[in-house]
Amino acid sequence: MSSQAEADAWLSSLKEKFDRLGGKEKCTEAAIIHRVPRIIRRGDDEAYEPEIISIGPYHRRKVRLQAMEKRKWQYLHSFCSRWGLDVILDNIVLKVQELEFRARRCYSSEINSVNKEEFVEMLLLDGCFILELFLKSRDRVTDKTMAGKTFTETDPIFGHCTQWVVRCVARDLLLAENQLPFFVLQQIYESFATSTEMFSLVDLAMCFFKSLYLAINQKSSQQHDVAQKQTSNESPLHLLHLVHSHFVPRSSHEKNSKSISSTSLLPSFNKRKSSEEIQFQAHTPLPTVPRAKRLQDSGITFKKGKGKNFLDIKFEDGVMEIPHLVVDQYTNTFLRNLIAFEQCHPSSGKCFTMYAAFMDFVVNTAKDVEILHQHGILDHGLGSEQDIALLFNKICKGLIVEPEENDKYLLLVNDVIRYSTIPWNMWRAKLNRDYFGNPWAIISVTAAIVALFLTFVNSFFSVYRYYHPSSGI
Repeated sequence: MSSQAEADAWLSSLKEKFDRLGGKEKCTEAAIIHRVPRIIRRGDDEAYEPEIISIGPYHRRKVRLQAMEKRKWQYLHSFCSRWGLDVILDNIVLKVQELEFRARRCYSSEINSVNKEEFVEMLLLDGCFILELFLKSRDRVTDKTMAGKTFTETDPIFGHCTQWVVRCVARDLLLAENQLPFFVLQQIYESFATSTEMFSLVDLAMCFFKSLYLAINQKSSQQHDVAQKQTSNESPLHLLHLVHSHFVPRSSHEKNSKSISSTSLLPSFNKRKSSEEIQFQAHTPLPTVPRAKRLQDSGITFKKGKGKNFLDIKFEDGVMEIPHLVVDQYTNTFLRNLIAFEQCHPSSGKCFTMYAAFMDFVVNTAKDVEILHQHGILDHGLGSEQDIALLFNKICKGLIVEPEENDKYLLLVNDVIRYSTIPWNMWRAKLNRDYFGNPWAIISVTAAIVALFLTFVNSFFSVYRYYHPSSGI
């Protein structure tokens, strides 16, 4: 009897777990903010951790980030002061309360330990902090008189003694785990921004990040317009997704795309005749590209690309164009989190993942960095060329790099490999390197050719006079 009771109790417990946990998959379908998988984090765990401020529920209880929580309250007060303290705070709370359930479902990991009141308070503080940060940044640029009054020693972010904090905050706002759903920011901003506001929320965010991130600021305004057009049709998921879309418009990674438009920000590749078109199998490893030194030895010339989007790598007729990239202390974190977003959100495409994999092949040693630097492709503020090489060598650790069928980078890689293995290209490169590498070598070769020619002419006339002595020559 007891054994039957135990069996019934076990079955009842099993059904309870089924009812409680079996539907979790449905709840996580809408998740847009993920924890970075451990297999990716182990390449450089610190690159995914906030340094100074927590946004969202994943890192909010860490002791070392608590100092900025008081600053959030100050920025909430400043944000409400723009429209009237008494009215706006109540309205913001009501707005955020309406979004609580929808926002909670955006996180892939369990956050049940955060109750409703705590979660709403978090959305309120983090959302208004971000918006006030963007607005203060705009004020500093567009209104110098206001900037003089607003940004004093007491401002916790833009104060004269805390300029370094701005860069740290910008870094933390672009971490994959440190995000708020964009619709939370949008709802708050649109509810209280007047019709006379000069900037949309997308404009505010991009102006802030472009002023601090060299890689973002390298894009031209024309390309920015293209990216913004793509994001205007559908709201970004969060700030990291917005920056991702700034480089990769939605249309550029649509499946089954048969051509590259003139405004595409993806790599270009050699045009082939239909008879030469090569089909690739999907989900196969990216072929290994020789490093820069070997590519140079095989006849490929490096050139600084004209495009300001560093993803826009081109290769044609033995010339590889790679746009200029400035590598600073934030580049590693910047790239890693964009790649982590792609890995956790496959529909966003794989442009940053493929770029990192390609650069990992091309940049293998300090000599490779030196070659790219000599051609104006890579500049850095890090310790040495070896540090740059290590950055690219480690960035793909733990990643799944499987190009889709006819992926643009896969086609580019195939062109490079095919060109570098043609014997004539290697012989011509060796000839240029050994005999035409510097002016003295050119002079020596030219003198040798002239001497050889004169010797030939002298020999010819000597033989001619021997067989035709009466010719008078």
